[in-house]
Amino acid sequence: MKVKILRLALALPALLLVLACTQAGMQEATGRMRTAMMERNYPGALAILQQSKEKGFKEQDRVAYFMNEGMLFFLTGQYQKSVDVLEKADQRHKELFTKSISKSVKAALTSDAATDYAGEDYEIVMLSVIKAMNYVALKDIERATAEARRIGEKLALFVTNNKDKPYIYKEDAFAHWLLGVFFEMERSYDEARISYLKSMETYQKDFSVNYGNPPPKYLAEDLVRAAILSGSKEDAEKFKSQFGGDGHTLPALKAGGEIILLHLNGEGPSKTDYFINCNFESATNWGCDGEPGGEFMTKKTITLSTGTAIKVAFPQLIIKQPMNPYITMSVAGMTAQSEPALPISGIAVKVLRDKTGKIFKDAIIRVITKTLLSKAGEAAAQKVGGAGLGFLAKVGAQAASQATEEADKRAWITLPSRIEVARLIVPPGVYDVNLSLPSGGMLPPIRGVKVEAGRRVVLTQLTIP
Repeated sequence: MKVKILRLALALPALLLVLACTQAGMQEATGRMRTAMMERNYPGALAILQQSKEKGFKEQDRVAYFMNEGMLFFLTGQYQKSVDVLEKADQRHKELFTKSISKSVKAALTSDAATDYAGEDYEIVMLSVIKAMNYVALKDIERATAEARRIGEKLALFVTNNKDKPYIYKEDAFAHWLLGVFFEMERSYDEARISYLKSMETYQKDFSVNYGNPPPKYLAEDLVRAAILSGSKEDAEKFKSQFGGDGHTLPALKAGGEIILLHLNGEGPSKTDYFINCNFESATNWGCDGEPGGEFMTKKTITLSTGTAIKVAFPQLIIKQPMNPYITMSVAGMTAQSEPALPISGIAVKVLRDKTGKIFKDAIIRVITKTLLSKAGEAAAQKVGGAGLGFLAKVGAQAASQATEEADKRAWITLPSRIEVARLIVPPGVYDVNLSLPSGGMLPPIRGVKVEAGRRVVLTQLTIP
């Protein structure tokens, strides 16, 4: 029996290291991928990601992998492949509502990265947004609208699932506006009016307050126009009074067509490790030099000076503000400047802030578990082999514990920092769409864009940096 206890004590560090779920391979691959994206080498970024699939991404990382691969397929113009891969991410997300007990145990001994990554709620909504953009590029408005409808279903589910949680992201003003555009394109004007109104209300009550993103100027006109087209004169007059649109785009859209540019602006949020230091005397007596507060964590003084010292890892967002505040679209002598519509980085910050309390609690429980295991191993080794062997077991277990302590850094990092919208109504014809930056720099034009009377063309452009 003593021999078995001794073996357990000495095997503890090795057990922790075997259970470790290091994300080094994933981080290295995504770092090189982002570098390629900064050089606008999207095929190269896709190749780097795909080459790292087996070694860098584990089974529990599949949703993150599919999200990033799907976005890179979209950016390289492989729209159907993008849809197929993003659908895999969607389906995998649904499957993960059933939790894995074995991986929960593994996470308790190592890090949250050992669990299956199901994606943040805003990322799951973006799956449908990017899929809808793919369908638009494939000129399949019916499927684009169907996919956009799924956004409403997802948001409703998030509200139900998070009714007792503080998570701030439960509505998406941009998604409702995009659905309204698709409804209007298929001449479902009453549904377009409802979607535009939902978008306006969400911008006013949520996006303006929480993310500093007020309603874009064009939304008031969308609301009034949709109300007129749906035959609701009463709503049209009310919207004119409330929001300021006047319906001037109606005759213009009958004579000409509209080009809508979705500007994917800047680098999306990524994650890194943020460490705090804690002393653990027992499961009930411990203290740390950091705790949830403000937008993330606040530092404080540790009052407990005895016990086991250990560092605790948390995910911290890396936010890079877009270098270009807007993009200018020029067509046939007319210009339009993009307006912020979806603050992805801002949403990510608020979501992590609201989840930090739970992450902190889970991390402390994880560290207490590893500390108690370390103490149990030390005690067993001392009993069997004396103080020297106990010291070796203690040092080995503490080193292994720290080696396995890392934050969950998985994310959909190929998303932009925000999405902006620029719009122009032009006469029917075939145009080259010119794009310029505030610095005066020009991007490659989008050539051969065919515009028909009464129709809309939706284009996308990514700029990083």
